Amino acid sequence: MLGTKIGFDLGTSSTLALVDGKGVRVNEPSVIAYDTFDEKTVAIGNRAQEMLGRSPDSITVVQPIKNGSIYDYEAIRNILTYYIEKLCGNKIFKPSVALCVPANVTALEKRSVLDLTVSSGAARACIIDEALAAALGAGVDINDNKGTMIVDIGGGTTDIAVITKGCIAESISLPIAGNTLDEDIIRFAKREKGTVIGEVTAESVKSQVGSAVELDAEIAVRAVGKDYVTKLPKSIEISSSDVYSAISDSLNKIVDGIKRLLRGTSGELTADLFANGIIITGGGANLMGIDKFIEQNTDIRTRCAENPELCVINGIGILLDDENLMRDNGYEFKSYMDIKETEE
Repeated sequence: MLGTKIGFDLGTSSTLALVDGKGVRVNEPSVIAYDTFDEKTVAIGNRAQEMLGRSPDSITVVQPIKNGSIYDYEAIRNILTYYIEKLCGNKIFKPSVALCVPANVTALEKRSVLDLTVSSGAARACIIDEALAAALGAGVDINDNKGTMIVDIGGGTTDIAVITKGCIAESISLPIAGNTLDEDIIRFAKREKGTVIGEVTAESVKSQVGSAVELDAEIAVRAVGKDYVTKLPKSIEISSSDVYSAISDSLNKIVDGIKRLLRGTSGELTADLFANGIIITGGGANLMGIDKFIEQNTDIRTRCAENPELCVINGIGILLDDENLMRDNGYEFKSYMDIKETEE
């Protein structure tokens, strides 16, 4: 196949991209900043993230993916075009680009993403199921006859899937994930501490003292926001038990989703899951004690994948490196004409 092969993991919080044979080359926030008046792109990724919550009226900062779904296609087209040009430079042949989508997206949504990718500068595009890519990146043999459960906790969604024989046997997508936990912490700070903190601060608190289980030795961190009444700057202390209390309801909803999926899974696959366990991937796997929390509430052995936030993009890389594996699992690159013929 002529041209470079690129893989994208377009997440609610982060955009990751790799070049076949060269590894991950992009890992930046899924954020874009525009000039408010002429709508020209001002910044993408890290630079745009720095403007979030700090930009003047002349700059509009957009997070184009919410709860795992694209709501601003033009913004995503600009982001893809930017990174494709950055990764390919002035090469003669356009690249072939693979992207991941949640297992529950519709056929129409998949066609829209294919068309969007080709219009962003790709010669051909391929859509890959996110749960399968996450499983590959976590070291699972996806063609094994026995089932494995993947719980991919991203920024906007938690995708739960039972994978067997290279297929997704059962799956569910929940609009509860890392960003939800950040919002829980924001609400806690406002309700219990009388302080308004931003998303970036809440995420920092979660990463430093957040825990899915109660800790034997409590830890705490200071967070700066503004007093809810006076609107003046205010510094508060937030402890690990505070965060545990704030996020427990959301974590329980994730466990409820896992149990709901288990109830719809066949007896044979359920037995496989008890033998193989649950694997947690995505950035949410970095939450302290999340594996212990899920194991305690499901009675199924649970572990977090190594480098969980990279599982999806690494799984795409494994597929791009093995054309036979792609073909055997039903993935193929489609050109603009192929997409149009499918639509017709």
